[in-house]
Amino acid sequence: MLKIGLAKEIITPPFGADLMGYFNRRPVDGVLDDICVRAMLVEQDGVRAGFLVFDLCNLLGIDAQIRKALLGAGIEYAGNLIISAIHTHTGTRTNAEDVPCAMGVSIAVDGAIRALKRAERSMAPAELLYAEGNENPYAFVRRYFMKDGSVATNPTRCNPDIVGPETDFDRHIRVVGVRQGGELTALMVNLANHCDTVGGCKVSADWPGRMEAAIQYAMKKDIPVYSMIDASGNINHFKIHENIDQTNYDEAVRIGRGYAELVLDIIKDLKPVPEGKLEISNAKVFIPHRVVSQEQYDAAKKYLEDTKDVPVRDGDITSEGLTNGDVTTLRFFAQRVLDCHDLSTPGDNCTISQIRFGKELAFCSLPGEPFNGISEAIRKASPFKRNIVVELAQTFAPYIPMKDCFARGGYEAQPGRNTVAPEGAEILINAVVENFKSNVSFDPNADVMSED
Repeated sequence: MLKIGLAKEIITPPFGADLMGYFNRRPVDGVLDDICVRAMLVEQDGVRAGFLVFDLCNLLGIDAQIRKALLGAGIEYAGNLIISAIHTHTGTRTNAEDVPCAMGVSIAVDGAIRALKRAERSMAPAELLYAEGNENPYAFVRRYFMKDGSVATNPTRCNPDIVGPETDFDRHIRVVGVRQGGELTALMVNLANHCDTVGGCKVSADWPGRMEAAIQYAMKKDIPVYSMIDASGNINHFKIHENIDQTNYDEAVRIGRGYAELVLDIIKDLKPVPEGKLEISNAKVFIPHRVVSQEQYDAAKKYLEDTKDVPVRDGDITSEGLTNGDVTTLRFFAQRVLDCHDLSTPGDNCTISQIRFGKELAFCSLPGEPFNGISEAIRKASPFKRNIVVELAQTFAPYIPMKDCFARGGYEAQPGRNTVAPEGAEILINAVVENFKSNVSFDPNADVMSED
């Protein structure tokens, strides 16, 4: 028999803590809506696994800290969880050591422990349901071929030099429902879209938070909604051919409510997932880091010297600055080239995990911000009927572009400290596909996965 427990805790950071997502610092000066951590535990025949979904930008600096804290709190199945972030750019910065940020991280970690403990107490018989739609009108490929043959990320709006998007992407919205006592008690929503619509210095869960609120309003109950973000490293919400402002809270509300309408329509078609054996498989994959040439290094160093007297502008540093020639942005990325050369390690041992239910349903974690083509390749190779691919999960990693993208340029393919090498995507795909072959159920008494 399958049992499931559910819980949600608020993890809003204190005023003065930094928000994560841009390169410049943004101390919290208000709260638009609370950010949360959501826990879902699943148990079958003594095997317990589950999910922790944080309203954070990523798990940079805290992935191992979370699992260590969970073990310290007596949560022995800590290595049995897929832990992910929704990628909100208005959530707690997790890699700073100042007091407000440290307090924000502590709030997030403590919230995860409380949520799991509450989820344990709420375990009850359950069944999983599944449905999907093939419409995602709020997401767009954000990398565009330009007339000069290069690729630009989020080029200036209505730019006459845009030829067209670099690729297509998976527009499916996949929904897993939990039914207990004849009632829907939770929804897991899996779709591809970058979560950066709000900006500014006020805390927000961005459109996933507004999606949950709209679904709850329509269903007239506080059903938790777990946003499991599909590979979205090259996807965002900008309608580049329209000259409109899409960086504000109203935009998060619009997109969140729009997704809620789609999800509410999809769940009308929810069908039971045949119950199968609960299994979890954890593996390590070494993803090599980028190496820059001496020519790239010398060019970046020269640019920094040539522009050293140009005043630094105030405001956010974002990908758009690469296209419009903003010197502050270009200097920032020139320094990243030097950092890539001087400070990068050979690579990262990233954890990849799968939680599987027979041959019907598999949840697959991906580190960092992989391009959508990675999840497409994984689904094509998967032996499972339905696949929920979750980015920004388990361990931190930066953008993971497809190999061909590096020669074309664009923000995501820029060198930086510990950025991914061109072969990273293929290595990751092969590792996930190989992990599908593991049929070993998780030992609830085993140690937590290592974070070396």
